[in-house]
Amino acid sequence: MRTNPKTKNLLSKSLFFMLLVIVVLISGCSNSNNSNSTARANNTANNEAAQGSEAQDKTVTVAISSDAGIDRLDAGAYDGSMNVHAMIYEGLVEYGEKGEILPSLAESWDISEDGKVYTFHLRHDVKFSDGTEFNADAVKFSFERWIKDPANSLNVATAMQSLVVVDEHTITMTFNKAYYPFLTELSFARPVRIISPSAVEPAGDITGKFIKAIGTGVWMAESYKTDQEAILVRNPNYWGEMPKLSKIILKVIPDPQSRVLALQAGDIDIAGGQMGKIPVESVPVIEADSSLTLQKAQGTNSHFMIFNYKTPALQDLNVRKAINLAINKKSIVEDLMDGIGSEAQGLFPLTVPYVTESNNTWYGFDLLEAKQLLAAAGYTDSDGDGIVQKDGAPLELNFVLQQAEYPEWKSISELVQSELKEIGIRVNLQVLEPNAYYDALWTSKAYDLIMYRTYDDAYNPYAFLLSLFHKTADASAVVWSDPGLESLIDTAVGTTDIQERQTAYDSIFSKLYQEAMFAAIYFPDDILAVNNRVTGFKPGYSTFMPVFWNLLDIGEK
Repeated sequence: MRTNPKTKNLLSKSLFFMLLVIVVLISGCSNSNNSNSTARANNTANNEAAQGSEAQDKTVTVAISSDAGIDRLDAGAYDGSMNVHAMIYEGLVEYGEKGEILPSLAESWDISEDGKVYTFHLRHDVKFSDGTEFNADAVKFSFERWIKDPANSLNVATAMQSLVVVDEHTITMTFNKAYYPFLTELSFARPVRIISPSAVEPAGDITGKFIKAIGTGVWMAESYKTDQEAILVRNPNYWGEMPKLSKIILKVIPDPQSRVLALQAGDIDIAGGQMGKIPVESVPVIEADSSLTLQKAQGTNSHFMIFNYKTPALQDLNVRKAINLAINKKSIVEDLMDGIGSEAQGLFPLTVPYVTESNNTWYGFDLLEAKQLLAAAGYTDSDGDGIVQKDGAPLELNFVLQQAEYPEWKSISELVQSELKEIGIRVNLQVLEPNAYYDALWTSKAYDLIMYRTYDDAYNPYAFLLSLFHKTADASAVVWSDPGLESLIDTAVGTTDIQERQTAYDSIFSKLYQEAMFAAIYFPDDILAVNNRVTGFKPGYSTFMPVFWNLLDIGEK
């Protein structure tokens, strides 16, 4: 049977329109998917693109000062490298610039009016690097695994009353007190990050033996040689945007000068910061090398001098003020630190939360006023030997320090020694090995003056103030004992009102200044050296994430 040409044409058109309708219907169904599916599709496309052939061989080598400890990198422990911990594992929240708390594995959270109940709403469609599901049960497993340790002193552990899984993506934590740093503690690199229940044997047992580092983070361990190197590669199941690099090699180089030589030879691409400090004296060498770039960022810690409040002379406010006024902090930066860092203007730099231009102030450099204050305290040079006396006793102080961890402390302390001599105070320097140094600081109190440093980023200001300026059940405050100051610290950490908290911190910093409870010394910068073949470098906001690793790329600048 023959088909009429006109009929054949009509059939062709009919088939065309039917196909068109089918395509439109399919497209409509696809567009009706929720936003999570769309985002997931876009993310998958981005990740597939990042894993293309061009990116597969993009490798950066980073110097670290000590073993990465991959074989003991349990998310519920304090062992292994803190930096690597933060690359493999993620927390519910993330530490942002100047302490801003940002979403991570928790998309959002609610806090009860009394500040004791936190409800976290978890991300959907997240997997661990081994492909197992991330959910509220995994969060509960991770928390129960680390808070079981009686040695754990974090408030988020000791104050927790209950941990309840509401549903697959919701978990509630109830605490016995209001304490604003709970969220800050949840951003720490360890031990509050989330590990897969399959990372222990038997799987899911909170007392199980750790067998492998399995997290939700961007990176996962590919290989590891103790005291030599650790190689990290992309986590193929990562929920966010994939990094541009395919691999990061962490090479152990304990000696600081050897790290500089390795940079110059091109054996490593990045060195410095908390991963392994670069000596200040090597900075000009790096700056003169056309293949390297020195990256500087204002740090979050400070170096300062502790007064022993049991030393009779240091109980006099005028003496403490005089010591502060005799220290030329500008000279420390310009003459000793090659211009790296800044003059200390208080206990913490402006990079620390709640530190502002108005509450960040300290004593200047004024030798004449310092001498006048000593005279007002009853100290005079009665025998003309250059050292002031009171009641026949010379003003002589023992100044303790160590240089194994902070080599610059030796030259700084020698400068302070000479400056205090200018106002008539004899200072005896005692350089101790680290163990003896920390014993003097924490236990024996065998010093009049001792050099120390504040903690870094997420631990400031609250944790440092509690640790050093607040009594415990067993002992009085380490740095300076003052009930009024301790009351202000209690108010700051216990209030849920942000303005009340800021006011409390303003009062804390003001009291530290008025009572000259320490001597400010130096605000160091974080310095890193980077091979020019590495692009996209940006310093991180915390010591446990010193670099935004995901932004790094390889290419000519």
